[in-house]
Amino acid sequence: MIISSDFDFSSYIQLVDFLGACFGENTEVVLYDFRDINHSIIAIHNGHISGRTIGDPLTSFALSKLKDKGKEGPPYYLNYLGLSKNNTSLKSNSFFILDKNGNPKGMLSINIDVSKYQQAAELLQKLAFIPNVKPIEKDNNIEAFHSSPRDMIQGIINEVTNSGEISIDRLSVEEKVEIVKRLNMEKFFLIKGAVSEVSEVLGISEATVYRYLSKIKRV
Repeated sequence: MIISSDFDFSSYIQLVDFLGACFGENTEVVLYDFRDINHSIIAIHNGHISGRTIGDPLTSFALSKLKDKGKEGPPYYLNYLGLSKNNTSLKSNSFFILDKNGNPKGMLSINIDVSKYQQAAELLQKLAFIPNVKPIEKDNNIEAFHSSPRDMIQGIINEVTNSGEISIDRLSVEEKVEIVKRLNMEKFFLIKGAVSEVSEVLGISEATVYRYLSKIKRV
């Protein structure tokens, strides 16, 4: 399955299979088309590593970096932490694909399952009596993979409320504003139809979402 685009990704699609075959079963190679970031993945090799497939959305990490590419610095990010759907640690690398005018059109990502190396490191620590290293805390440079934009909204709701079971009806105005603020920081509103999606999930009008965004930008 290939999603059509005004940019020719045919050579990159072949590159996905080539790189996947080179690196083996512990490495996932993913090609994103920015034309529809709700259904951004157009080619993937070893998708079992992150649990994703063709037609899944762009990651929040890519959204947060999207405006930078083509303007300053090299068009890639190397060796940052990714997390699969089951929280397996991945060593991730992403290369932004630019057109001749320097505009980002897509992204090629390589995600390596390093869990076996971590297990080996833990074993060596025990054998050498080395204290455990403090776990890495989640920040904006960790790429968490979501199956849909709605999953991303729900993830932000869980972070704001510190709960995975709270009813939307019980959210306060302050919590809803904070959720919109967090989504804005993640560049979520670059997604087509994002305001409508947030409106539906939070049970508020689109006008209210825009009002919250306006309030956030004034602060």
